[in-house]
Amino acid sequence: MVVKSAQRRARTFKGVRFWVGAIGERMMITLMTLQKGQAVGTHCHPNEQIGYCVSGRYTLTIDGKSTLVEQDDSYVIPGGASHSYQVLDDAVAVEVFSPPREDYR
Repeated sequence: MVVKSAQRRARTFKGVRFWVGAIGERMMITLMTLQKGQAVGTHCHPNEQIGYCVSGRYTLTIDGKSTLVEQDDSYVIPGGASHSYQVLDDAVAVEVFSPPREDYR
């Protein structure tokens, strides 16, 4: 299955606008657009989350450990881990969730 860009669904989570792309049985892909100064407060979900920073910079805190994420960096957030973002520069990130997040469908 191919999801064309015109078919993506726009969503918002904690003030961050993103688009949901393809959804399979065990994973889904999203495109996040983060704006400088935004903060996504601490939250957790049972889904494993893998991300790739396409552009920009943000601080990602996972279970209390903060790391600067910059263009071309990637990361894994284990399912159930508390995490948050502090956006330092406008950024775009591709994130994959496994299993798919029901609240993003």
